[in-house]
Formats: sequence, C-alpha cells, structure tokens
Amino acid sequence: MDAKTGVDGPVTVIKAYTVPANEAEYFVEVYRENAGIMSTQPGFLRSRLHRPLADAPELRFVHIADWSSGTALDRATAHPEWLASLRRMFDDPGLHITSEPAGYRVVVQLAPS
Repeated sequence: MDAKTGVDGPVTVIKAYTVPANEAEYFVEVYRENAGIMSTQPGFLRSRLHRPLADAPELRFVHIADWSSGTALDRATAHPEWLASLRRMFDDPGLHITSEPAGYRVVVQLAPS
C-alpha cells in the first residue's frame, strides 16, 4: 500500500491479484515469501490468500490480512525487506500479475448467536 492509513484502530487489507492460470502456482510461492516477511511485523494478526474454485485463463486471487492497527500496517509497509520483496514480485519476468490493494475497517460484523 502506498498511502498511510491514518487509522489507529484495527484494519483489514484486501488485495485482488489477477494472475495468468499458467503462473498460478509460481505466484503462490512468491506470495508466500512476501507475506512471510509481513507476518513477522508487529501488529500482524493473520493473512489468507484465496484462490477461485473454478479455473479460468486468468485467476483472481484475493488476499485478506488483518492488522491490530493501521499505524502498525503503515510501519510494516515501510519495512525495507518487504518493499524489496514486493519489487521482486512485480518485476519478476515469470509473473504477469496486476494488483488492486485497499485498506478497510469493519463497519458491520455478524456472528452466530
């Protein structure tokens, strides 16, 4: 994420990645390295990468990560090791991905009663 969140409370990062089907497995490997760096940062709660059930020529993966605060996320996204990993992922000639990152805060939450 390029912009600061400006949020002191919990935030969720949601990113959609569009990946050619023939690069999907390699993308998961590269993603795992990048997400692994973030998982060591203070304030990290969890990260999940979702793959569509149906295959298509291009797959739309969805990444969801929860952070204890936007300020913790801001510090983590400024970490040089993560920034270098992100650059490697998008500059990799074996990956042709696009990404749409956004930060969110929960406004409605439901649970079984």
